[in-house]
Amino acid sequence: MTQKEKVVAHVAGMVQTLGVKSVRMDDVAQSLGMSKRTLYEMFGDKEELLFESIKYITEARPREILAEIEPCENSLELLFKCAHAMLAGGAVTDIEKRLSMNLKKFYPEISDKVHRYHTEVAISALQNILNRACEEGYIEPNIDIELMIRLLFSIMTTAVYENSFAIPEEVTREEAYGALAVNFFRGISTHKGIDVIDDYLSRQPRPLTLNERRAMKQTK
Repeated sequence: MTQKEKVVAHVAGMVQTLGVKSVRMDDVAQSLGMSKRTLYEMFGDKEELLFESIKYITEARPREILAEIEPCENSLELLFKCAHAMLAGGAVTDIEKRLSMNLKKFYPEISDKVHRYHTEVAISALQNILNRACEEGYIEPNIDIELMIRLLFSIMTTAVYENSFAIPEEVTREEAYGALAVNFFRGISTHKGIDVIDDYLSRQPRPLTLNERRAMKQTK
């Protein structure tokens, strides 16, 4: 790990512990035993240091999940395993939600920059997987994959981050995210791809319907 990477990891810990507004360059320099001049030479300004540190925080869980995923026979199953692992821990953690709110409030420009960065990285990664799945015969060849992914991300971002999104109270945002994703991938898959999706889902617990959830709620 380079010195710059160590600084980013250290500040990421400060952001998670103190909150993004409370991180000051004086405190960062003092806690690392270096001068502020050295920090500014590395990052240019505080905003760039915060941006790199927040990237580090939000990329940690996907890195861990990818390292734990077992090899798959095809790209489509790999995609579903990754999505399932992400949703099992919450599509967005409480720390990430809190951080997102504070960024929008105190550093809106950094918030926009982080959102644009992660959106493009995620779109690129998903597009690569779906391109491979298309070559393997699991995705319809006439689909504009990039366009469909960008539409999906637009919907998912609203579903996860916006409180105004109309989700039934019996369903968590992560469950809504999963339901949207499953239907999206089924919609662009070939019969061969749908068979893979259905086989994967058959090995997972069946999600309760809204009527079943409401009935359970009434019996409590």
